[in-house]
Amino acid sequence: MDRIFLTNDPNTCHYVTMVCNQRSRLFADEGNCRILARVFDEIREKHPFKLCSYVFMPDHVHMIVNPLRPELSTILNKIKGKSARLILDRLMRNGSERMLERLYLNVANRNYAVWMTRSAVIDLVSSEFMIQKTGYIHNNPVRAGLCKHPRDWKWSSYRALHPANEDPVPLRVDRPMHWKADEVACGRLEVQ
Repeated sequence: MDRIFLTNDPNTCHYVTMVCNQRSRLFADEGNCRILARVFDEIREKHPFKLCSYVFMPDHVHMIVNPLRPELSTILNKIKGKSARLILDRLMRNGSERMLERLYLNVANRNYAVWMTRSAVIDLVSSEFMIQKTGYIHNNPVRAGLCKHPRDWKWSSYRALHPANEDPVPLRVDRPMHWKADEVACGRLEVQ
């Protein structure tokens, strides 16, 4: 992991970016997004962590997490390992030759890589920093031209954190209790 700060305090939230190998647009495909969401839920059952916010972009994932027991590196390795196996199985079953060629490695005991080896991690040492990163996460699809408003992007925690949302959300998040509900989704959070 590439890290800014090195806080191992269990009460610290971490802003994490995981990037697809060769910036492959794996998560432009709904099926791969569903796989990743399911893997998040499965890993959370075995290795509990709080997921405060997230966005699945076509070629990368941003999230804010707080590990409860294992180290962050363990959680990320589990998520990346299991999702890679399931996504590669799906690509092979579907005959996605072009994508498999992009992911081909042929290094040591690995033929393919879904994820880049290193994940970028920033320890969020203040509520202001967490607020800024949550806003960045939710507005990432808008800045990329994928939607007009954060609520329109299905694979984001925006709707899960917004109090007026009645739509189903693909992935449960842990809402920080000190955030005002109506400001969570847009990134203008205030500490009460």
